[in-house]
Amino acid sequence: MREVNDWRFTNQDRYLTGVKLVRRRYEPTPGNDHDHCEFCGAKFMKTAGPETLTEGYSTLDRYRWICEPCFNDFAPEFKWEVESAT
Repeated sequence: MREVNDWRFTNQDRYLTGVKLVRRRYEPTPGNDHDHCEFCGAKFMKTAGPETLTEGYSTLDRYRWICEPCFNDFAPEFKWEVESAT
């Protein structure tokens, strides 16, 4: 992967290159009430608020979340495969 000159890029290529993502509403995993975008740190929560997101892209296990702007900016570089939500 080429060097990305963007403050949001902090070596996520080590664990996010080529992964499958699903666009979905945020649902917390056990023990969590929120998550953050892997790139910009935007906050995901189940309930909407002025500083929170309620949907975005997640890994199949819902462990990692990516907001739509960061998805759009990094998708070509990371070669993500987007699956339909089930």
